[in-house]
Amino acid sequence: MTRFVYSPHYVVNIGDHVFPTRKFGLVAERLKDLGEFIEPQPASRRDLLLAHEQAWVDKALKGVMSLDDETLMELPFSRDLALAHRLSVSGTIMACGRALDYGVGLHIGGGSHHAFADHGEGFCMFNDIAVGIIKMRHERGISRASVVDLDVHQGNGTAALFANEPDVFTFSMHQEDIYPQPKAAGSLDIGLAAGVGDKAYLKSLEANLPKVFEHEPELVVYQAGVDCYEGDVLGGLKLTAQGLRRRDQMVYQECRRRGVGVAVTLGGGYAQDLSQTAALHAQTLLIFAGLEDKILK
Repeated sequence: MTRFVYSPHYVVNIGDHVFPTRKFGLVAERLKDLGEFIEPQPASRRDLLLAHEQAWVDKALKGVMSLDDETLMELPFSRDLALAHRLSVSGTIMACGRALDYGVGLHIGGGSHHAFADHGEGFCMFNDIAVGIIKMRHERGISRASVVDLDVHQGNGTAALFANEPDVFTFSMHQEDIYPQPKAAGSLDIGLAAGVGDKAYLKSLEANLPKVFEHEPELVVYQAGVDCYEGDVLGGLKLTAQGLRRRDQMVYQECRRRGVGVAVTLGGGYAQDLSQTAALHAQTLLIFAGLEDKILK
């Protein structure tokens, strides 16, 4: 049976905010009859310290963030929010483990690629991608991993965290003229102009995705943000739902062809119609679950 990693505590009341935490619950609702949910426990302090500095972890765990910390993170701190992000880190750890064991790990959450070692940024408190990879290297004995980040925003935190780690290859294909500015240097960064649509986007992905596998990763973490969608309010790329579907198929097929386990995290998605964001996230997960025939038209 297909298993999705998810916690209902991912949905947090943060007021009138552009980041719709309610989307996680809507995705779960769409998938509830198509698999079983596995609920993570909060990530331990020890796990968070795999990627983050002690001072930042303690701020989050003790609830003593400053206004500057919250402003940079672009989220109003609460203990519920800290819990959600700790759960999300643990969820990605679980997805990475399932990717190594079964070929794919499916997380209805995660993808907090803007979090740095010493601070949160861009709606991200902890970098679950980095913690997941480092945890697999320490406890599962893998040597090499790759990140495929196709969110509309560059994964600056992930790139910075692995800047001095040649065994982790970070690939980000994103819109160049938006946040973050400046970009952090990853292993391979492809910046696209606003207005790029399906044809040019998929051509660029086809040309660059194989470079990820030249690194010979034992694990891929896929940050599958759907904010490249033409209806997204924070991005300026113009992918259709069908273009996003083809994007995900390309990543899935390449991982399968290479025999590399892949952990899927959701990342960004800010369509005006929240149900559309949820549908696109669900589409991604169903493709990687091998249940593409269950995608609603």
